[in-house]
Amino acid sequence: MEPLHLTRLPRKQKRLLLTLERVVATIPADQRLTEPEINDYLRPIYSDYPLLRRELIDYHFLDRTPDGTAYWRVTPERTA
Repeated sequence: MEPLHLTRLPRKQKRLLLTLERVVATIPADQRLTEPEINDYLRPIYSDYPLLRRELIDYHFLDRTPDGTAYWRVTPERTA
């Protein structure tokens, strides 16, 4: 797969969600990361990586500790 690089975030929510799904796929699953480590994954994708990080958290693709020292990918709950 070609490396992901965004020049802007989509405005429409459906496209934004699809973009965030692709972005979060670049972050290792089942691993806790520090903010600098998360930034290292996001910085090459989008110049405003703090905004991208906030969007991933706001849309529940990432979660973090209350003090922001650890971040991790959210695993979608599966329904039978």
